[in-house]
Amino acid sequence: MKIIFSYGLGLDSTAILLRWLTEPASRWFDLRDLVIVTAQTGDEWVETAYLVEQHIYPLLARHGVRTIQVARAGRRQADGIVILDDTTHPILCLTSAPGAYRLSEELLSVATVPQSGGIRKCSLKFKGWVLDQIIAQIVGNEEFVHVIGFEAGEAKRMMRDMPLGPGTRIPSYPLIEWGWYRDDCEQYVLDRLGVRWPKSACVQCPYAFSLAEGRDRTIPRYLANPYEALLGLTMEHLAVAVNPRQGLLAGQQLYDLIASNPDSGPLLDLFERHLDRMPWAIYDVRRAMAAKPGDAMARGQTHRSLELLVEGTRADMLAHLDRAAYLLGREVETDGRHHRVWLRTRNLYYPCVEHILTAAPALANDKTYRSFETAWLAGLNGPAQLSLSF
Repeated sequence: MKIIFSYGLGLDSTAILLRWLTEPASRWFDLRDLVIVTAQTGDEWVETAYLVEQHIYPLLARHGVRTIQVARAGRRQADGIVILDDTTHPILCLTSAPGAYRLSEELLSVATVPQSGGIRKCSLKFKGWVLDQIIAQIVGNEEFVHVIGFEAGEAKRMMRDMPLGPGTRIPSYPLIEWGWYRDDCEQYVLDRLGVRWPKSACVQCPYAFSLAEGRDRTIPRYLANPYEALLGLTMEHLAVAVNPRQGLLAGQQLYDLIASNPDSGPLLDLFERHLDRMPWAIYDVRRAMAAKPGDAMARGQTHRSLELLVEGTRADMLAHLDRAAYLLGREVETDGRHHRVWLRTRNLYYPCVEHILTAAPALANDKTYRSFETAWLAGLNGPAQLSLSF
């Protein structure tokens, strides 16, 4: 029976692998039956990849353990997956590789940031679904053991995970069986490798900022690795330009959190130079917000139309926006970082609409769903007497 281990590159799963590879009595199977699978999102910290290459891949290669790295091949499920590496002698941790469709590529193309509430769609789309596809290729219709690195404090996650997958899947949670918590994993890895293994995450993951502990851990990583910070800052800048209510910190902005650190000056200067070097655009952004059934005070489904109007340098696009504001008899709203012209603001009641012109990096694609115009007309015909529009 195949033993499929979902290796997320982080501390918990690394502790399992390290124990299995160095303490044969800790496992119930032969390493010839073990297959390591990693779904690469394309946005993992480079530091994590280096540690995997230095400490874990040499062990896997020494024991000849089959190791597979895989990623999405495109935005649609029909695009399938791409196998980045399939070997018994792994060398490189391919956190970013040709042919892989990156999570950040998708988020930038639609001018949004990953959400920290509700279902973790990023993980489901770029990890869960990808792993399902490669596991199906490996095991076919045969029974298999699927090993997950939940630690002893994650019993609720285990209960949610147990019924998932095909009937041939037998889930296994070694850390819970051993009674190991995160501190136990950290100490075990530190004792054997002499390093403090970081938590695996995308560099722009909002969950890293949900608690003070995560913020205290992540901001120093940004300051020490400024070029990795640019991805999250750029993604947020574009998203906030298009929708001022967005931000990587549950509506608040990562930029402000970094700026509150007294050592952030060089990083923020680098970010400004990064923005200056990028192509920019003027976007026409319309939103139509429905009301929840029976409650005109509650916002229902939101439809958005995003259209790129003109491209150029940052300075040229800001000048274009100033000119457009003058011709339209409006003023440019700015907080010093973002610049937009409001053509229509939302009502107090729903349904309603809002409409802006904004300047931002030219990274997003035009996108208007077929249902948008119907929703837009419904919003325009909403409670006009309560309109705050210009």
